[in-house]
Amino acid sequence: MPICLRTEKPVNADDPRTLHAAPRDDVRENGTAPEAAGHKSVSAVLRAVIDRAQGETITIGEIIEAFGERAFGFVLILFSLPNCVPAPPGIAGIVGTPVLIFGIQMMLGHRHPWLPGFVKRRSVSVSKFKKLIDIAEPKLRRLESYCKPRVPQLFSVVGDRMVGLFAFLVALSVLIPFPGTNFPPSIALVIVSIAVMEEDGYLLTLGYLIGLAGLAYTVTVLGASYHLIRAGLASWFGI
Repeated sequence: MPICLRTEKPVNADDPRTLHAAPRDDVRENGTAPEAAGHKSVSAVLRAVIDRAQGETITIGEIIEAFGERAFGFVLILFSLPNCVPAPPGIAGIVGTPVLIFGIQMMLGHRHPWLPGFVKRRSVSVSKFKKLIDIAEPKLRRLESYCKPRVPQLFSVVGDRMVGLFAFLVALSVLIPFPGTNFPPSIALVIVSIAVMEEDGYLLTLGYLIGLAGLAYTVTVLGASYHLIRAGLASWFGI
């Protein structure tokens, strides 16, 4: 049974927990994807969740709960966005671990995301998250405007588990404290997640290519760092 990145269940357009991005065949004249009566786009769902947050902070657990049964696709996007835009300080540092855990769960075939209590209780500023969505929403809408169902053969149980592997590798790259190791893989994961939710095989392929290039850069940086450290140790201690 496929991991629940997509859904065929009926939805309630007023409840962000039951909203999902669905394929669309037309595009608004202003370049954004239309929102049919039965669903809302990814960007609209993210906006609804953040706008309805209560208080000055929101926990990771509350964010996941708000997305409901279709949380995998949305949380991968949400927790990758801070590394794709000029996010306020303090956000990007806490998003890598959830993506790592989600990736493992998807590879194992889990249908719903789960996080340990100490991760779910971590909180971030609602105002910072709203600012993040304000920055990212126009870019997401533009990307959504190009989406339509293509190459359905790429979307299956195996395909969803490949997304999990990709998310796992992206999270490892994000957690490495080197310049440039988080942006390309993270933006690729956003593209891949939207592609899976929209069942757009062309966009999925593009996301994987961008991600592989970013991960190759990460491996190169790690290799260069290893050789520099080894050379330094040899110079100082004769190792």
